[in-house]
Amino acid sequence: MGSDCRVLVVGGDADDLTWAEDQVRRLEAIWTRFDERSEISRINAAAGRAVPASPEVLMLARRAIRAEALTGGRFDPLMGTDMVALGYDRDLASLTPPGAPSARVTLTPRVRPAARGLRVDETAGTVLVPQGRALDPGGIGKGLGADMVSAGLMARGVEGALVNLGGDIRCRGRGPSGDWRIAIEHPDDPSLPGVAEITLTQGALCTSGVRKRRWIRADGTEVHHLIDPATGLPTDAPVAQVSVVAPRAWLAEALTKAVVLAGPDDAAPMLAHHRAAAIAVTADGTVVKIS
Repeated sequence: MGSDCRVLVVGGDADDLTWAEDQVRRLEAIWTRFDERSEISRINAAAGRAVPASPEVLMLARRAIRAEALTGGRFDPLMGTDMVALGYDRDLASLTPPGAPSARVTLTPRVRPAARGLRVDETAGTVLVPQGRALDPGGIGKGLGADMVSAGLMARGVEGALVNLGGDIRCRGRGPSGDWRIAIEHPDDPSLPGVAEITLTQGALCTSGVRKRRWIRADGTEVHHLIDPATGLPTDAPVAQVSVVAPRAWLAEALTKAVVLAGPDDAAPMLAHHRAAAIAVTADGTVVKIS
């Protein structure tokens, strides 16, 4: 999933960890848009037509549609074409990292197409991506994967499980010393003192920011992966990082993007409605709690 993935179990054994790793790799193979053989790539290639989908893709699509509604459109699962237009058409490790001299280029927002949403037909078991658009699981897939794998570990009989897929964390059951204690790293340097420490009995903690997933386009423009659906371009919101605590990781991950776009004042009622809270780090390093 283009990230470090860590799994911790309490009251389990090595077989449980092997099972969890196998599940993460299986979900990645199904959901990735960087492999033309994946199911997501095949569905995107058939944009405009309903395509039979596996249970894992149907689950992803259902959650994505729900997340778009819950965030008032600030989370949009159909940003795949926009990501490719910005140069994010392969794994981040293959892109030109920031640091080299780059030109000052102003990107001009293009006219957005009329809203055409992702559709799921539960009876037929199909997913339809609108023509001209592409499903990008990157804004929700790691959180949903953490939800699914942690649930599977509990079903296998472990006493507690924490699944961390690239900073999107879901914990269930008993932690090593009771509750789960999770540190939020500094957005600029993990070796610096952390932003906060969160104690959870159950639930999710997901983090997104604009400092790490950055690359240089062919025209010299430096861009990042948090896209504003209103423009199709990287947001210029003055936020470096947002961490959201919510009951489920797919929801927490989608809400991180929504909080960045909404800003602290507008984000507060949205978070409260979903029994969530956030910790934001602004561009100047100020830490703000939003609840």
